Amino acid sequence: EKARREYYCEFTTDAGLNAIIKRGTIARNSETRAPLLYNDTGKKKFVFAYDPARSRDNSVILIMEVYQTEDGEYKGRFVNCVNLLDVGKKIKSPMRTPDQIEYLKQLILDYNGDAPDYENIECILIDAGSGGGGVNIADFLMEDWIDKKGKTHRGLIDKEYSADYVSRYPDAINKLKLLSPTQYKSIIYEAMIEMLDIDAISFTADYDHKGYLTVFEADEKKLEKEKKRINEELKAQGFNGDELAKKLEEELSHASCVNTKVVKLDQFQEIALANIDAMKEEMVNMVRKKRDSGKDSFELTPEKANKLHDDRSYCAALCSWWLSEKRLENIRVRKKPNAADIISKLQVNPGKPLNKLFG
Repeated sequence: EKARREYYCEFTTDAGLNAIIKRGTIARNSETRAPLLYNDTGKKKFVFAYDPARSRDNSVILIMEVYQTEDGEYKGRFVNCVNLLDVGKKIKSPMRTPDQIEYLKQLILDYNGDAPDYENIECILIDAGSGGGGVNIADFLMEDWIDKKGKTHRGLIDKEYSADYVSRYPDAINKLKLLSPTQYKSIIYEAMIEMLDIDAISFTADYDHKGYLTVFEADEKKLEKEKKRINEELKAQGFNGDELAKKLEEELSHASCVNTKVVKLDQFQEIALANIDAMKEEMVNMVRKKRDSGKDSFELTPEKANKLHDDRSYCAALCSWWLSEKRLENIRVRKKPNAADIISKLQVNPGKPLNKLFG
């Protein structure tokens, strides 16, 4: 797609009026930052989405960091996307299934950090469709396993999907979630549309392949205030969509509360950024197709059906669905404040509205 724009001077197109995700929505939710290849603080939480394939499609693992805002709201940011290609083959088809499982396990260790088994891994979502063999892969993850350093780790299981094996693998941790595409595809794509509409998920900005990023460092509170002011001014001037996002980034670079620094990228970070860019291209070419049953289907637009894959966008939908469920759960279990809580918080924050204190 980038080559067509750059070398053939073809205008970028998306799925038009039927597109479920607009380019402007992705631009609004993109930020210039380096991808994260491991748990750099040892405290961050991550969700994995894995759409396995063996011969035809891409076999993709997408990783999303999950965090809470000051208001207690859960949000996500995509930090890495891995395409499990066997680069030694002439036709770059996916790795052998055992190699894919080994790579997945190593990624789990990298993002869990030094914490006890899977403490920093919120969930591992696996497509349970018959084509990729997701159910078979889940079978291999149930047993305890030994890493390259000789350390033993507990297995992973979906206690709901694999209920018959819970007694056989009592030590396996219930952090797998197998999702059947026939049952869940419509649901997860609806969740992705909703999460992006409310700006609950962020992407890395489009990568220009220079080998480095110019990253903004700022006082977050001052930056948010300045960003809001500039955004309102630009909207008043008639800017919107991609133009608004680009102009906003340009104006913020000159703000007094912002400093810039250059971050050099290694080859794995560059590959991650390229894969996230490919994911965004897939997402803007997905369309909704109405069905009489009421459950709409979501597919690539016919013009791109034989040119693009949809594996990365499917993984993005899986992560979005998990985040939407997490946000709903957070609302359901949020503790209602009693009189003592209200009095103590008002003493610390006199004059602050109650909805700000308690969300």
